[in-house]
Amino acid sequence: MTGAEIELALSELPGWSHEHDHLVRTWTFDGHLQALAAATGVGLLSERRNHHADLTIAYNRLTVSVTSHSAGNKVSAKDTDLAGAVAELLD
Repeated sequence: MTGAEIELALSELPGWSHEHDHLVRTWTFDGHLQALAAATGVGLLSERRNHHADLTIAYNRLTVSVTSHSAGNKVSAKDTDLAGAVAELLD
């Protein structure tokens, strides 16, 4: 995707940002177990789509980062689709 295409996609993905060829967003939960449960949900969603996000848990925060390794570690439509699905799951 071009920079303009990514910016357009981000306009429809509130809270997500474009950082170093990844789409990134962080959620904050009431505690560690809620963040862990959210990460499990994202992992299952990613597995069903066969497009896997990088997940980082820091106590009550979950950061989700997506890029397309098959596209040379660049953002692709697969990433914007997954970002939308993750947001739908966690928001």
